[in-house]
Amino acid sequence: MKRITVLRNLMVLAGCAALVCAADVGESHAATTATASSTGYVVQPLSIAKTADLNFGKFIAGASLGTVVVSTGNAQSVTGGVSTTTAFAASAAAATFTVQGEPLATYAISYPNTSVLANGGNSLTLDTFTTAVGNGETVGTLPAGGTQTLTIGATAHVAAGQLAGTYSGTFDVMVNYN
Repeated sequence: MKRITVLRNLMVLAGCAALVCAADVGESHAATTATASSTGYVVQPLSIAKTADLNFGKFIAGASLGTVVVSTGNAQSVTGGVSTTTAFAASAAAATFTVQGEPLATYAISYPNTSVLANGGNSLTLDTFTTAVGNGETVGTLPAGGTQTLTIGATAHVAAGQLAGTYSGTFDVMVNYN
């Protein structure tokens, strides 16, 4: 009998030990969970809209070639055989655009190397485009309000004896976030 009691006690102890081991194993390998937050920010699209066209004003073609320059500050100047008067120059104006986008973001400004103004079979070539966005460079930084005025001037090349008349054309200005 003593033997049966001892055997029974050993079995009870073995069973308890198995339960304790199983509980320990289960707890040490139990899955745990952590939670992370996620966020995203949708940036306001960058846009550009023309508010005024580039106007070289009135000028007189001379016996030799020359240029007409319109600055970003709306000032007309002439070189070479081109001449003008104060009254003629008064109509000159830089192209003006409104740029809107993400406040305080920087953006690049691009425009063509050349463009052409035509009057029938006659033309003026435009080049040396210049910009002004507060820092005078081809990179703008939008202010806290997200809206900025961009002005663009250029140089028109006038041939000797250029035919009188109205010359017109277009050029594209593009802005992209940096």
